[in-house]
Amino acid sequence: MNHEQPFQPAESCLRRSLADLKNFAQREPGQAVAVAVGAGLLINLLPTRWVAGTAAVVGAMLVRPVLLSLGVTKAMELCCKNTSPQDHS
Repeated sequence: MNHEQPFQPAESCLRRSLADLKNFAQREPGQAVAVAVGAGLLINLLPTRWVAGTAAVVGAMLVRPVLLSLGVTKAMELCCKNTSPQDHS
């Protein structure tokens, strides 16, 4: 019996991307190292304050819609629970 949960679309996309990167690194090890060093240098050149500020702004923008959707979901859950047909045995 298989108890594993099916892959979600984002998870399967991530797994496929990681597999592609692994294959690239095996085919072209020198180029893969150069890309990794370049990406690391680019990340180190970005100002920490700018990265943290951007993350804070994006997080603040997402808080309201996420809380609203969670509230609506909970309200629908409670509404459906209260209006479900009762067992009249």
